[in-house]
Amino acid sequence: MECETMPTPPPLRLAESTMLEVQPRDKRGFFILPQAPEGAGYYVYGNLQRIPHSGHMAQYAHPNLLSLIFYIEREWQAIDDRKFGIGNISIAEGLGYDKHVSHRKGLEMDIRPMRKDKMEGQSARVSRFDDVYDRNATIKLIRLFLQHPMVTKVFFNDGEVQKTIAGGRVRSLQGHDDHLHIEIREY
Repeated sequence: MECETMPTPPPLRLAESTMLEVQPRDKRGFFILPQAPEGAGYYVYGNLQRIPHSGHMAQYAHPNLLSLIFYIEREWQAIDDRKFGIGNISIAEGLGYDKHVSHRKGLEMDIRPMRKDKMEGQSARVSRFDDVYDRNATIKLIRLFLQHPMVTKVFFNDGEVQKTIAGGRVRSLQGHDDHLHIEIREY
């Protein structure tokens, strides 16, 4: 009995392909944060302009921020088995969006506070007022970020966190009850 072979398909040309709507690298040379790397210490979340499954479109990061994320997630995995959530960074080309005045240079990112129940993903939203919010783990995560010399600002509205991390290094900013805002220097 002869084996039937499938004909070789013609080479795929870019014009015919179903390319992603979003390119992994923008004109600034910034890359999208890897979305689901195996064994990573973080997960991604978010929507752009309330469009489901569009969070990746707002996760273009400056190379220095990517380096920081990869460093922190490795250090975090050494002390905690939960993942931390990364939301908005910047849109390709640094365009403005939603209600953000910042998040245009790829040097700022939003991070969820830690949860006690290890839930992660799009639906794992948590605020400082929720019973599932883990203040102690959030403090550990913030301290990891603040130990790095690139980190210049942290905003989060939990007064207990601000008292515990002395020196005014964590400050309040309207709208930051359910996420941290981390900012780094460019060079």
